[in-house]
Amino acid sequence: MAFNAHFHFICADKNSNLFVKLMIKQLSALAIFSALTVAAAAQDAPKSDASEPQWTYKMSGFVDPQFYMDTREVVSAREEQMLFYPAPKVLDAEGNDINAKASNNALAITARISLKINAPDALNAKIFGYLEGDFTGATNDGINMLRLRHAYLNMRWQKSNLLLGQYWHPMVAHEVMPGTRPLNMGIPFHPYSRYVQARYTQYFGSLELSGIAAFQLDNKSVGPDGGSTAYLRNSCLPELNAQLCFRGEKLYLGAMVNYVLLQPRTSVNVIRWGNDEPSTYKTDTKIGSTAVSVFGKLNVSELSIRFQGIYGDNLTEQGLIGGYIESGLQDDNTFKYSNFGTTTFWVDLGRTKGVCRPGLFAGFGRNNNFGDDINADDKVFGRGIDIDNVWRIQPRVGFYPTDYLNFFGEVEYTNAAYGKRVDNGEKYHYESDYNVGNYRFIVAAVFNF
Repeated sequence: MAFNAHFHFICADKNSNLFVKLMIKQLSALAIFSALTVAAAAQDAPKSDASEPQWTYKMSGFVDPQFYMDTREVVSAREEQMLFYPAPKVLDAEGNDINAKASNNALAITARISLKINAPDALNAKIFGYLEGDFTGATNDGINMLRLRHAYLNMRWQKSNLLLGQYWHPMVAHEVMPGTRPLNMGIPFHPYSRYVQARYTQYFGSLELSGIAAFQLDNKSVGPDGGSTAYLRNSCLPELNAQLCFRGEKLYLGAMVNYVLLQPRTSVNVIRWGNDEPSTYKTDTKIGSTAVSVFGKLNVSELSIRFQGIYGDNLTEQGLIGGYIESGLQDDNTFKYSNFGTTTFWVDLGRTKGVCRPGLFAGFGRNNNFGDDINADDKVFGRGIDIDNVWRIQPRVGFYPTDYLNFFGEVEYTNAAYGKRVDNGEKYHYESDYNVGNYRFIVAAVFNF
């Protein structure tokens, strides 16, 4: 099978943003073309002897345009498709809430393409590689660009498994992910992130014990320089996670503990006594954050019940509320850090078979340190520090006339309890003030291939 393709690059000034964007778009198209070519070539490859180990390739994906409408401005990402919670009140000169404004949009950026490559056995293990991408972009500015979702190799032995590469962060608990269709997938109650990792699992009958070391890329911690992977890299310790799971015929249960160590700064500029100008000093203060989670899934006939509870500190990079505080510089060039914690719980019920598949998602999240005193000169890094709690109720229905053509409708109501800042001399805190809610109406069509 032969393919002829011509790519015409537009000439422009090397410093032009337009030129860079066009280059990225065309390189993305080239990546997709290459994947299609590999898959097609595999289909046309000549048949080899049956005794010879085989390489197999399987391409899949889907197209899923989504249409959505909000009754209020929201805190979000990716053209508001990834919704966190309703935006706070912003009052004009007459006391009108500027954010009490409806909006709508339609996007197809979640279209996905994947390639699974099965290789001959090696080291007594079954081996495959997996690549997957969509068009949501790695950042808000990169929307509509090809983004790498998963890229890993997997080695499976009789009683153990090793995964190396980019995959779901272990806090996601991918076996029990919600059945919702929108991009946010339960944020800010259910974690949503992918990390490059080494994940080793040992099997003991129905029990599975896993240890994971993970490194950030797209989902970054926040700090003095905004979102950056440098805070984790500078700590010289990957994010660590341990899980114990039970897998039965209809029941799946698990528990995990997660630890992350960050070094927000490597240097600081400060004016010392006797000096008129600031000097730069080295600093290596770190902050550790721990989270625990329990999760599970129960399949009863055509009904699937899934849940997860999380209690932890500084889970901003997972899409949850929380963060940390940086207190004043000490005489020995160190800082004092303290975490903002969160508690979340969500449950998802849904029918898994039949033409009509209704479902329901419900979630609740609480800021564990809401109301705590904060020094006026402290620096706060995180998400939703001024929020007491957030909750969501999200009914849905799916229509499955065929395996490859599906339709979805969802109503997502999210409510956030905001606090007002109360100053008390050199300290301040937040007190409960008001609630705001947003209805999001979603309609989607999915074509699987």
